Amino acid sequence: MPAERKRRRRTPWYKKWYRDVSRPRLFVTGVLLLVLIGLAWRAGSWGMAHLQVVAVENTLKRWGENGKVSSEPDLEMAFAAIGRAIALHEDNPYQLSLKARLLEWRAYGLQEGEGRTADYRAALALYKEAAALRPLWPDTWAEMINVKLNLGELDEELQTLMERADEMGPYIPAVHSAIVRAEYALKQQYPFEQRPLLERHLLRGLNDHRSRPEIQRLVEQYAQEVSACRTLALAPEPKPVLKVCRDS
Repeated sequence: MPAERKRRRRTPWYKKWYRDVSRPRLFVTGVLLLVLIGLAWRAGSWGMAHLQVVAVENTLKRWGENGKVSSEPDLEMAFAAIGRAIALHEDNPYQLSLKARLLEWRAYGLQEGEGRTADYRAALALYKEAAALRPLWPDTWAEMINVKLNLGELDEELQTLMERADEMGPYIPAVHSAIVRAEYALKQQYPFEQRPLLERHLLRGLNDHRSRPEIQRLVEQYAQEVSACRTLALAPEPKPVLKVCRDS
C-alpha cells in the first residue's frame, strides 16, 4: 500500500498577511479599523437617537392637534425620550429645539407662576443653544420670539430676534406669524412707534396659505382689523385676502 502523503497544513491568510506586512502599514490598518468601528458606533447611536426623536415628534403632533398635553405621564415619557436622544447624539440643534418645545408645552399646560416662567426661560436657553449651532435655521429665531412674548419681555433682545428672523427666513410661515404677533404686541405697548416689519410680514403671511389662518387669528386677537384692512387696501395687486376686510 503506497504511503500516504502527509498533508501540508496551509497557513491562514491573516497570519501570512500579518507576517509579511510592514509595521507602518500594520499601524495604518489598525487606525483605519478603529475609525471604522467608531463610525459604526456613531451611526448606530444616531439611528437610536432618531427613533427617540420620531416618538417625541409624534407626541408633539398629537398635543398640537388636541391643543393640550395629554397627561403628565405622557409628558414625562416625552422628556425621557428626548433625554435619551440628546445623550446619544449631543449638540444636535433639532433635538435641543424639541426639548425646548416640550418645556413650552409644560409651561403652557401644567405649570403655574414661577414654574411656568422657569420653563419658558429654560426653553429660550435651549433655542439659543440650537441657534448657535445652526444660525441659518429661521424657525429657531421665530420660536425664540414666541417665547419672549410668552415671558412678556418686549425689549431690545426681542427686536434683535425679529430682525434676525426676518433676515434668515423672509418667506417662512413661522417667521411671518411670530413677527406679526410681536409687532402687534409692541404696537399695543408703544402705539406711536413705526413698525417696519409689520406690513411686510402681514402681507407675506396672508399670501402664504400655510400661515394665512394664523395671521387672520392674530389680527382678530389683537383687534387690528382696521389697520390690517388699510394695509391691504394700499398693497399692490394681487392683494391678499382677509375675511374681515371682504365682509366690511
